[in-house]
Amino acid sequence: MTPLAFLPGRAEGTAVLTEKFESFQGEGPWTGQRCVFIRFSRCNLKCGFCDTPESWDWSRYNPTEVSERVPIADLVTWVRERDVDLVVITGGEPMLQQPAMTALARGLTGVRIQVETNGTMEPTPELASLIDLWVVSPKLANSGMDYSVRIKPPALTALAATGRAVFKFVVTDPGSDLDEIAQLAEECQLEPVWVMPEGTTRETVLAGMDALHGPAAERGWNVSTRLHILAGVR
Repeated sequence: MTPLAFLPGRAEGTAVLTEKFESFQGEGPWTGQRCVFIRFSRCNLKCGFCDTPESWDWSRYNPTEVSERVPIADLVTWVRERDVDLVVITGGEPMLQQPAMTALARGLTGVRIQVETNGTMEPTPELASLIDLWVVSPKLANSGMDYSVRIKPPALTALAATGRAVFKFVVTDPGSDLDEIAQLAEECQLEPVWVMPEGTTRETVLAGMDALHGPAAERGWNVSTRLHILAGVR
């Protein structure tokens, strides 16, 4: 049985979601822009610092209570009713449901689509052509997972080849994390690089940005805030 199969309804033309909501983008190149988030359920990784464990951690959550199968047509209608020009598809790991992502993007012509992914899965050619911005967040050793699980060079190469990808890394310890990022970026030819402090409070995010901006500038990298945390919204 697949991780999605227990939920009722036909898989074709549907997506399994954790939530959807209207807000603004809090991270990365399009920070501050009004948008809607569609959070796909399920993930193929288990990061120790994950801030959305309800999308995958069934030791703490009952998947039938924290996810639902939703028709793609209903999602398209919901987005159109919000009157936004940016949709952020996130997770979990949305790339586990590429047919649903493709159908959703097809139905939202005229709306920019941003995907947040951990970079372990290659997009299909059709999906790659439909996405305006890939925000790829390869996981570092600070995630608590083995390298072979969290880093998939062919997938990173395929995402970079779209010409519409940025690579955003979560930093918990600049002293060690930045060297690891530099090595990975060189090995896999990842650019542009964004670094972002890990944190779920204003204090930790601000302290992390203070620690990052100088070293990041020296390496020619970009720094991402977590604006939603600083503003106290979703």
